[in-house]
Amino acid sequence: MRIFLARHGETDWNVERRIQGSTDIPLNENGIRQAHSLSSYLDRLFHAEGGFLSSIFTSPLMRAKETAEIVGRRLGVEVETVPGLEEMNFGICEGKTWIESKSLYPKELEEWEQNKRYRRISGGESYQDVLNRFFSAYSLIKKKRSAMDADAQKGDILIITHGAVIMLLLSLRDGYAMSDSFIRVRVENARAYAFKEEEIEAIRTML
Repeated sequence: MRIFLARHGETDWNVERRIQGSTDIPLNENGIRQAHSLSSYLDRLFHAEGGFLSSIFTSPLMRAKETAEIVGRRLGVEVETVPGLEEMNFGICEGKTWIESKSLYPKELEEWEQNKRYRRISGGESYQDVLNRFFSAYSLIKKKRSAMDADAQKGDILIITHGAVIMLLLSLRDGYAMSDSFIRVRVENARAYAFKEEEIEAIRTML
C-alpha cells in the first residue's frame, strides 16, 4: 500500500505570499485547475499500473476539502474529513507575509527560528505539535482502513493536507534538519508525494 500526500490547490493568499495556517481560505481559479490536474494525474497513474485508490482523507480546511472533492469525483472515491490534518497554526503571523511578520515581531520570529521543532509563535503551534496531531489523525485513518473489506484494503490511499505537514514528513524521511527544512524542501500545490507505509511508520519512531 502506498500513501499519497498532496497539498491543496492554490489560493489567493498563496499568490500574495500570505501566511494561511489555520485561516480558512478557498481555492482560486488556478487552484481549481490544479486540483483537476492532480485528479487527472492520479487517474492516469492508476490506470497505467492497474492499481486503484480506495480512500481519500482530507483536512477540514476549505482549500483542502475542495481539492479532495475534485479528485474524489474524478476517481469515484468517497472523501472523508479527518481532524488533525490541518495546516500548521502560525498564530499572530496569519494573514501577513513573512516580511511583514519579521518586521512586526522580529524578536519572536528570531527565537522561533532557533528552535522551530518545539517553540511556538504566539497563538500558534510548533513543528512537533503538527507532527503529533498528524500521527493522531493517521492512527484514525489506519483504524478506518482496517474496517474496510479485504479488497478495499489492497488499494492506495490519498491524504489531502497542507504544505508544512508534508514538508515535515519529507524532511524526516529524507534526513533534513528541521531548522532549514523550509528552505530545502519545496512542497508544490496539488502535487502528490508518495510514501510507503513503512516509511510513515519509520517517521513515527523519530518523534
